[in-house]
Amino acid sequence: MNYENRKTDTTLYDGRYKIIRELGQGGFGVTYLVSDIKSGNSHCVLKKLNPQLADLTAAKKLFYREAKVLERLQNNHQIPQFIGYFEERGDLYIVEEYVEGIPLNEMTSTRWSREDIIYFLQQILSILSIIHEQNIVHRDIKPSNIIKRKENGQLVLIDFGAVKLLEQDQFPHQQKQIHPTLIISRGYSPPEQIEGLVGFYCDIYALGITAIQLLTGIHPVDLSRDEDDNVIFPDSILTDLNYWLINILQKMVYLELDKRYQSVNEVQRDLSTTQPQTSSYKDGTRLLDKKTGKSENQIQSSNINDNNNNKQQELKYLGISSLALVSIASFTAIVEFTNPFIRPWYHLNQGNKLLDERQPKAALDKFEKVIEIQPKSAEAWKGRGDALFILRRNSGALASYNRAIYLKPQDIQTQIKIFINKGKIRYNERKYEEALENYEEALKINSQQAEAWSGKGLALLGLGKYSEAKASFRKVEAIKPNDPKIWQEIGFAVENLQGTSAAKKYFEEALETYGSFLRKKPDDVISWTDRGGVLLKLNRFHEALDSFQRALNIDKNFHEALIGKGNSLANLRQYHDAVSAYDMALANRPQDYQVWLNRGFLMLQDIKNYQEALRSFNKSIEYRNDSYLTWVGKGLALLHIEGSKQNLNDALAAFNEAKELNPKDPNIWDYRAETLRRLGQFNEAQRSKQKAKELR
Repeated sequence: MNYENRKTDTTLYDGRYKIIRELGQGGFGVTYLVSDIKSGNSHCVLKKLNPQLADLTAAKKLFYREAKVLERLQNNHQIPQFIGYFEERGDLYIVEEYVEGIPLNEMTSTRWSREDIIYFLQQILSILSIIHEQNIVHRDIKPSNIIKRKENGQLVLIDFGAVKLLEQDQFPHQQKQIHPTLIISRGYSPPEQIEGLVGFYCDIYALGITAIQLLTGIHPVDLSRDEDDNVIFPDSILTDLNYWLINILQKMVYLELDKRYQSVNEVQRDLSTTQPQTSSYKDGTRLLDKKTGKSENQIQSSNINDNNNNKQQELKYLGISSLALVSIASFTAIVEFTNPFIRPWYHLNQGNKLLDERQPKAALDKFEKVIEIQPKSAEAWKGRGDALFILRRNSGALASYNRAIYLKPQDIQTQIKIFINKGKIRYNERKYEEALENYEEALKINSQQAEAWSGKGLALLGLGKYSEAKASFRKVEAIKPNDPKIWQEIGFAVENLQGTSAAKKYFEEALETYGSFLRKKPDDVISWTDRGGVLLKLNRFHEALDSFQRALNIDKNFHEALIGKGNSLANLRQYHDAVSAYDMALANRPQDYQVWLNRGFLMLQDIKNYQEALRSFNKSIEYRNDSYLTWVGKGLALLHIEGSKQNLNDALAAFNEAKELNPKDPNIWDYRAETLRRLGQFNEAQRSKQKAKELR
């Protein structure tokens, strides 16, 4: 294993153990690799309780619990063998077997195969089966706590310091006991564990999340879910051979306890069943039916004939009704009679019209009304995806697009648009490989799709493949040289990856084509808005403000134009007018985290209203908590607000969140260092300051 050598110590502990190096630090202590001089210098692991812990009593309880648990599990070779424990000079120590091998957190850089995941699950489930029989919950399953043994490739579950012993007189798989000592591993701990509830289902969740990380290469904190609590798997994972496995993983990681597996035996039973050859759903969303618990392919295969018969009856009904309408005198009766057919058509058209007008929230409502009436309408699912895409609700958009493709795979144009939008989502998430796959799928269908070539070029830029990206952009120029939107998007991407000067020529190309376009269509509110965005990038703020105002003269509530107007006014140092523009945008879409973020920094840096800045950042976090800039803003606002020590602690917590999201930003480490200094934690402040220097 590649562990950092942090400590050299010549002391003999318990008269026999000599420290070789530090292996790591956890919440309750330090772990060392030691040699046992009384046993041929064999290697062992020595765990020392951290005496500086605030809750030393709770820590001691967990420490002794680990020793007792390891004693009870001596006969299992996939759990470290317990050697002993002792107390020396007021410190507590546990000695256990040193497992030589590779921790799984060092094996997550490449995706694991389906077969490897099945083997992984079988191995760890067999361990959990044994410890759960002893009424023990591990509570901290994650890649770093599983080691692939060098000797024979077996997986070994380590670190039993977080275990929970369930009461003997209760049903272990149903127990939800509140426990005062919370053990949390970000991304791996289920929500009920964070709230202090413990059961075997906690280990099942953590194991499932770990398996999904190994299968997809996506860290748990970056996983997306749809509105029905289903994990959104990458398209490349969604093959027929994987659906059976995804069904099982999905049921392991539901956030709702009632939907999740309750025991290891249930998971093992499903894992041992014969794999189905086909699956009816190919969208990675509803893989198990809520009511029956059956896989969707089991349900649908039994209903295929019924569906065909229903379609035939529907056609007959339409034929009869069209004849019957002639003899019906009352217009109201006609409308009421045909409502099931007119209503979805009406809502679908209204939804598309609202999308064209950039009113995604209202459009979403229309598409969902269609889905209520006609749940198999591919057009409605595609429209729902477009609305969610504009609203930046990416997981829901992806699920809707997948559903639309499944329902109408023969609709080529819809497929192209969906693949392009899915590519944009993955690009915005900086998942450039997946974005590239989506754009190439669109180009397989239509090799003359300029927007797909543009997206492909952007993805290639993200991957650092600049010559290939330029070739894609030349293809765009050949197919659609006068589309300003494409050149604008290319400019944004090049600026992000190569800097402002490299992007300037693309923005100027976009500006020129917008001018030509608007001379023909002067009432196009979207084009005036997009033109304003290009002018902002070129630092032509007065012209940008004029362009956004022209858009607002056409539609005074146009959201993107209001944001652009606010940004222009901020750059022109008309700060209070900028806030007014942002507030008007938020009146239309109060859940737009980006506007709250812009407003917060304006209040923080320019108006210097720190309380109002803090309110804005908190609102931004409420709607999206994975933007590191928002946490930075919150931390800075708290530093500027004079008050209690609690403000400093809250600021530190905010900067800690920011560094988790973007650990390579030296400024975050500097802000953190300053906060620690004010809190009097000088050693930690110095370490944070040093980290900032290393990153520069």
